[in-house]
Amino acid sequence: MSDGPIDEPMDEIADVIVVGAGLAGLMAATTAASHGARTLVLDGHSAGGRARSSVHGGALFNQGPHALYRNGAGEAALAAVDIVPAGGAPLAKRGRALIGGDLHQLPVGPGSLARTSLLGLRGKAELARLLARLPKLDPLGLQERTFGQFLDDEVHDAGVRALVLALGRVSTYVADPLPATAGLVVGQLQLAVGPGVRYLHGGWQSLVDALTGRFGSAGGRLAMTAEVVHVEAGAGGRIAVDTADGRRRQASSVVIAAGGPDTTARLLGRRPAGWGELGPAVTATCLDLASRREPDPPVIFGLDEPLYLSSHCPPAQLAPAGTSVVHAMRYGATIASPDAGRRELEALADRAGLSDGEILERRYLHRMVVAHALPGAGGLAGRPAVAGAELDGVFLAGDWVGPVGWLADGALASGQAAGLLGAAHASAVGTR
Repeated sequence: MSDGPIDEPMDEIADVIVVGAGLAGLMAATTAASHGARTLVLDGHSAGGRARSSVHGGALFNQGPHALYRNGAGEAALAAVDIVPAGGAPLAKRGRALIGGDLHQLPVGPGSLARTSLLGLRGKAELARLLARLPKLDPLGLQERTFGQFLDDEVHDAGVRALVLALGRVSTYVADPLPATAGLVVGQLQLAVGPGVRYLHGGWQSLVDALTGRFGSAGGRLAMTAEVVHVEAGAGGRIAVDTADGRRRQASSVVIAAGGPDTTARLLGRRPAGWGELGPAVTATCLDLASRREPDPPVIFGLDEPLYLSSHCPPAQLAPAGTSVVHAMRYGATIASPDAGRRELEALADRAGLSDGEILERRYLHRMVVAHALPGAGGLAGRPAVAGAELDGVFLAGDWVGPVGWLADGALASGQAAGLLGAAHASAVGTR
């Protein structure tokens, strides 16, 4: 791990205080510091949030399966602070679709589409036409329709519908994307089917380390034992930030990047009226595995159940030679019993040849929050704005904020925007 900023609270007034050290907060802090703002990050936990990776028997486990979209908003935000992620593409050409208990060739290109037993001739022709049209669709023009309505209009073959619904689930992590806005799902499908994703070498911890390193190089400071409990207008036009230890720090501007809308509303002491409609959190049940052999097939997409399995190492560098890292998942943490959830995902791994004797390490996560709020009827454009705290000098960042990007893309894009606004506001009003 790279050297980051010193974990040291600043008693003096800061230009910008960032509340929360997840991806959104680290991006906001790095952006503000790189634009000359004296920046302090406060958090009661270690940096990284859900992007932290941990070592299990020599293998790096992300917290469930993580993928970064190529040419997405997240990559653009990282490039602005000179971070270029490295990784490998999923092994989708050898993937399978699971339906009715049977595995079929996953159609990811002309060759696999011709070979698959998943679809008949008419279905194959319909899927080919839809995939050819997909890059030409405008997600912004689809925000007022649900993805279910989009499928009703565009897809007639039952097999194609099941496959496209599964692809929508994989690209959004939403267990049932039918009620979601078509703009959100189609936009994610365009990224998934077009540029695709990369699994990061060194896990997502590599992003955490890179951001904390850039932040430290720009003169930023981390205080990782400071749990923030309240943010309000302070004296002299400053913003006051209170922590659980009874301390009050003040800054010209503050970025709140701590969890989802409920946490943010609690810190503000109110829920801003301008936030509008927000859906529930997006969740998943995950089984992270280190194996002495590679799974075969390396990728499984469930069509009649919201299930997923993929080998992340290879292609990413996450473990010593001879060890694979595999993630199995149920979209939507809906199974009440942890034992039942674990057994279901272990059975999925067994379909890929990963029996108990092949498993070196395992970690079960019964309920992971993937995104803090599904967008409402307005889609991404209807989410709370980065400047939506309704308190002058306070800005928001997170995977539920701003009109750009979904999942990590949304966190990084809103973090960048909040960091720029925070630094500009601090420069305009001066540190008083």
